[in-house]
Amino acid sequence: MIQPLDMTKSKKLTRKEKIERNRQKGAAGRPTGAAKPMVRETLLLGLFIAFVAFAIYANTFGNDFILDDSNAITENHFVKQGVAGIPDILTTEYRAGYWQARGNLYRPVSLVMFAVEWQLFPNNPFPGHLINVLVYALCALLLFRLLCRLLPGWSVLVPALITLLFVVHPIHTEVVANIKSRDELMSFLFLIVSIHLLLDYVQGKRKRALWLAGLSFFFAMLSKEGVITMLAAIPLMLFFFTKAKKQQIIRATASLGIGAAVYLLIRASVLSAQTGEHYDLLLIDNFLVGAQSFSERTATAFKVLGKYLWMLFYPNPLSIDYAYNQIPIVNWANWQPIASLLVYLGLAGIVIRRFRKKEMWVYGIAFYLIAISLYSNLVLTIGSGFGERFLFLPSLGFCMALVGLLVLLTRSPLKDKSLNLTQSLKAGKVLVLILLPLFAAGAAMTMNRNTAWKDHFTIYETDVQHAPNSARLHYWYGNELMKEKALKAPTQEEKMKYLDLAIAQYNEALRIHPEYGDAYGQRGLAWYRKGDRQRAAADYQEAINRKVGSWKVYNNMGVIYGEQSNYPEALKQFQYALKVDNRYPLPYKNLGATYLLMGDIDNALKYLHQGLQYATETDTDVLREIYTYLAECYNQKGDQVNFEKYNRLKEGLGGK
Repeated sequence: MIQPLDMTKSKKLTRKEKIERNRQKGAAGRPTGAAKPMVRETLLLGLFIAFVAFAIYANTFGNDFILDDSNAITENHFVKQGVAGIPDILTTEYRAGYWQARGNLYRPVSLVMFAVEWQLFPNNPFPGHLINVLVYALCALLLFRLLCRLLPGWSVLVPALITLLFVVHPIHTEVVANIKSRDELMSFLFLIVSIHLLLDYVQGKRKRALWLAGLSFFFAMLSKEGVITMLAAIPLMLFFFTKAKKQQIIRATASLGIGAAVYLLIRASVLSAQTGEHYDLLLIDNFLVGAQSFSERTATAFKVLGKYLWMLFYPNPLSIDYAYNQIPIVNWANWQPIASLLVYLGLAGIVIRRFRKKEMWVYGIAFYLIAISLYSNLVLTIGSGFGERFLFLPSLGFCMALVGLLVLLTRSPLKDKSLNLTQSLKAGKVLVLILLPLFAAGAAMTMNRNTAWKDHFTIYETDVQHAPNSARLHYWYGNELMKEKALKAPTQEEKMKYLDLAIAQYNEALRIHPEYGDAYGQRGLAWYRKGDRQRAAADYQEAINRKVGSWKVYNNMGVIYGEQSNYPEALKQFQYALKVDNRYPLPYKNLGATYLLMGDIDNALKYLHQGLQYATETDTDVLREIYTYLAECYNQKGDQVNFEKYNRLKEGLGGK
């Protein structure tokens, strides 16, 4: 029998009917009168969490530029050009504005932000700290909202506790208090946005959300490439917490994969265009370089993984650096890597055994394992052996696992979305009583740690005690003793005292790491400032023998040759300084001054004018000397106009 067609199934809706249909859908999705208070409660709770994130880092606003801020901001040639430097930022390796060696990083998002900030507020750290804290607070708000969406059957208290634990964890101080770590914050922000968009797609709200998620993930990769591990974590997230079909999960993963692939293609193109010398990873950068065998490498890597896990439970003491030899190389005869391996095998076993139960705490473990894998140094040797910033993303999995497990152990009946906040606090009072001291301790430790990030001297003086076997920390502390104390000392006696203290720090750095070329170079400078040219030259030569990658060592060696009237050798050292990095004005100035002493006025003018091209308004002392030498050059040439011009420019800078 022929069935009549149901015309309503194929009827094309008019524009007015489509509008009415969408209106009805929207009305169905809006909360009823009874649900509105809970929606308002959730919103206020999210804003409170964002406020906590802002409040505990507000005491960083008075802090200076510090640590890697020099690489990314204050000594980055592209950033200091302001918006004019953005094209160079987009087309070069991450550290190309700071040094000319070949690198393997491409993270333009934070550098573009820094360039804009420098354009608007040059050499001012306050806007950078403020933006970091605001981004962190926004991340907290969006993370809380995301967890609410992932746990729709749970009381709002559970997402709130997870987010609060994440927000107050002291391990995040390096990321938020260090302006340079904007790359980590922006990567996390774009990641959270991309997951929100994928949930929109899975829930059938917007198909275009799929492509917007890929775009957001692309920007997460442009911020910091470590987020690539989320290509494994996000599909698992959709499997654990949504009713997404297999095809939807595949499409969602593909959208992220496309975003990552586009980033990797751009990155490959940019990095292939580099022309500088390749930078070889040094022992001082990653202590695993010192492993003599596969056994030592894997054992030490698992020891580091154990330390990462331990610091999530007990983040004290904290340090900005764990360079050689703070974490010594070990083999499998040591108990620490064995214990760590057993713990990680146990965690992996839990995920495998309870995988299909789709428990929140189990997913938290899986998320942690996936996120930390890139920083394990087991598969790839990365730029650092250990860093607190590497725990920023993995710590989210830790917080989910810990809160989820505590809910289970305390038997808190919080898997009930109908509970309002008051009812939830009553139902989970044991859980809250356990976590409240952790929140208070975390917030207090975070705020206290922020004070150590005040400036270079404070952080190095503090952390050299926290990581006494880090050669690099002693080196950094010695630099600050010389720069901030000796050179600013009111008396000669006090200057000598601080120079001796600086030399003691360099000695300790060299005791720990006898091949540390940079420490030889800076100890040589300290000897020079004490008036001991012989020891200074010896240390400079030790640094040069170790092929130190700093132009300053060659420049300083040239100064000593110049003082000895060995002008040909002085010129050779200044030229080599330019070969290492030709974007600093000091070697040009010294070349010009040397040629002037040799009576070669034309070459003197050539290099002095080149030095002017690279001098900025912050290079006051160098500019004053360049103007002085230029005036003398033109005086000797009989050019009265330029002689007077550069004398006026010199006088305009004030000082001597």
